Formats: sequence, structure tokens, C-alpha cells
Amino acid sequence: MYRILIRNEWLADQLIHAHSDCMFAAVVAGHNPGEVWVDNLENPSSALVWSNGLECFNFMGRANNPSFPASIKILIENEIIPFLKDKDINYFEFSAEESWYPTIYQSIANRELHESYQYVYKSVANRSENYSIHIEPFRALAVNEALFTEIHMGAYKNADFLIKYVEQYWGTINNFLQNGYGYIALTVDNQIASMAISSAKFHSTHTIGVETLQPYKKQGLSSSLVQLLLNTFNENQITAWWDCMESNIASQKTAEKAGLIQTLRYKVNWFYFE
Repeated sequence: MYRILIRNEWLADQLIHAHSDCMFAAVVAGHNPGEVWVDNLENPSSALVWSNGLECFNFMGRANNPSFPASIKILIENEIIPFLKDKDINYFEFSAEESWYPTIYQSIANRELHESYQYVYKSVANRSENYSIHIEPFRALAVNEALFTEIHMGAYKNADFLIKYVEQYWGTINNFLQNGYGYIALTVDNQIASMAISSAKFHSTHTIGVETLQPYKKQGLSSSLVQLLLNTFNENQITAWWDCMESNIASQKTAEKAGLIQTLRYKVNWFYFE
């Protein structure tokens, strides 16, 4: 297995298909930060992909690769575990399409695996209308260049809440401004209470990231900001991708309230190491 240095559309063409996870597809295509290990540098067909935003891995490409089981085990032991330890992470978390699991489980048969499930929701194609929102006494602002200029001038008291999230998922503010969209909710004293932004991009699909600070939860902010973001997606012919834990009922209700449709349920595994 080889760590590939250049991530671009050519690499994406080798490894990604219509049902690939959008967050990891965005990493492979070079739109979002992460790392990719492939079976062959010149003609890659199988890969292990790390997302900086999610801080976990996804197996992509061809699953029935005969040389892959032994390669995966060596890669995990010799490179991935040290990679994670450098980040103070003591577990290896991964997802994959169903066809991958026999190969993966063969490779890590000596590990005690844990599992959970995720739901993926998507927006309806050709959404016919935009929706207005009302979040008084909060104000909704677009996350754009003007907003970051105001942040630089000290206009908002807790701007790190937004900046850290954007940099985790996009690497740089400029990368987000060139590729993503978003909205924040502001309190009357100019604190950022909630946000809904593009967290990754692959072709015409954007994943949605939502965060609301604890004191402002259960006030409808997430749903309202997501609705604003979906209006913008609709205007730009963008499909929304919403990923949440099966156990996160609140996130599921937010997605459903925004009109998103559940399209996929997939498994996540992880094991701990010392």
C-alpha cells in the first residue's frame, strides 16, 4: 500500500462510483483535507481513505483485490496506528460498502470489533420552492467573505466556534469560500449560537454539517439554518447529503423536518489499540 501525494479527479475516477460516501469521495478528489493509501500508484483500484473532518477511515474502490488482505494488515499495524497515535487517537474507526467486509474482517481477525450504524439523508431532486424562516431574536447570516472580514475585525465574540469547524473540514477558510456555503445564527450580543454549512463537496453533492452550542439547543435553530442552506443548494442545483448516527434521533428529526429523505443505512466499525 502506498500513500498517494496528489489527490484529484483522475484518482476519483479510479476509486469512486455513484454510491460512494460523499465525504470520503471529496477527500479523494482533493476538495477536502485527508489522506489516501492505494494498492498501486499508477493504476489504483483499492484504497483506504482518511477524512480530516470526520477523523475516521473508509475503504473505497475494488473490494475483491486478492493481495489486499495481507496489505491491509501490514498497513494498519505499521503506518495507520502510528498515524493515529500522532493525533492522540487510540482507535481505528472505519466504514465500507458491504462487499468490503469479508476482506476487512479477514485482515483484522485478531481485533475486537465494535459497531454502530449511520443513516444518510439526501435532498429531493428539483425541489420546487424555497422556504422562509423566522428565528427571532436571533439573526441569520451567510457564511461568506464579508462575514470572515467582520470576524477578523473582532465583530463576534466566539468566532473560533465557526473557524475551527471550517478549518477541520476544509483545511483553509479560502478553500471553503471557493467551494462551500453556510449560515450562522447570531444572538443579540453577537455570539454565534448555531451553524449549518457545507462540510464537503463532490461534484454537485455537498454534505451538511450542523452544530449548535448547548445553551441554544431545542430552539429550532438547526432546522431553520438547514432550511436556508437547502434554499441555497436548490438555487445552485446542489444535492444535499446528511449523515447521522442511528442513535441520534434529534439529528434524524432535523433532517426529516427539512424535507430530506433517508436513502442509506451503513455500518461503522472500530477497534481500540494501546
